[in-house]
Order: sequence, then C-alpha cells, then structure tokens
Amino acid sequence: MIGRKKLEEHYLTIAETKEILLKRREEGLKENPEEPMFYEARISLEHAERFAKVTSEQAKELKDRLISAFEWMDERLAAKIVDIMPEDYIDIRVIFAKEDYMPTKEEAEEIIKILDEYRE
Repeated sequence: MIGRKKLEEHYLTIAETKEILLKRREEGLKENPEEPMFYEARISLEHAERFAKVTSEQAKELKDRLISAFEWMDERLAAKIVDIMPEDYIDIRVIFAKEDYMPTKEEAEEIIKILDEYRE
C-alpha cells in the first residue's frame, strides 16, 4: 500500500466513534446532501447510536480515570470496560477471561464504583 503508514494507534469507545461518525456525516451533508455517508458508515453510526452508553466526553474522562486508577489498566481494556459498562464482578471476570491479568474482587468493586458515577 503506497502512502499508507500507521502513524499512531488509539482505542476508541463506541461513544467516541459515534462522535467521529456524526462529524463525518455533517461534512458529507455539505458535500453531497443526497448521500452524505457510505453504507458501512451509516450502519456503523446506527450501531454506535444504539449501543453508546455514555457521551463522548464522559467516555474519554472515564477511560482516563480507569487508566490512572489501576497500574495494570491500558487503553484497550479501559475502552472495552467503558463500552460494556459491567455491573458486577462476574461481568468483569467475563471481560478479563482471556487477559493475562484478572482483577481482584476489590479492584472489580472499585471499577464498578467508578462506572456507577456515569450510569444514567
């Protein structure tokens, strides 16, 4: 692929993806009002609107809080937790089932306490 080089990589939550797709739709409306987005982008936006559980700003803030609260937490895990918004220890165990690290019950309770501040 000529001219294609990965400059950086970030993990996005569904809410952050929704914000990006909404901006793209607005840009597309200016360029082509009849069809502002490709089919795949429209389907992705519908999915994001249906499953985003917090706003984009809340998702960014929540990701940062999770990463700073736990030394073993990385951006990928934080984004996954924000997207799923687990409600108990069993849900957290399912998320971490294939990970190298399994949080203790106390750590899981702390994660849930942080998430509870952002639930509707």
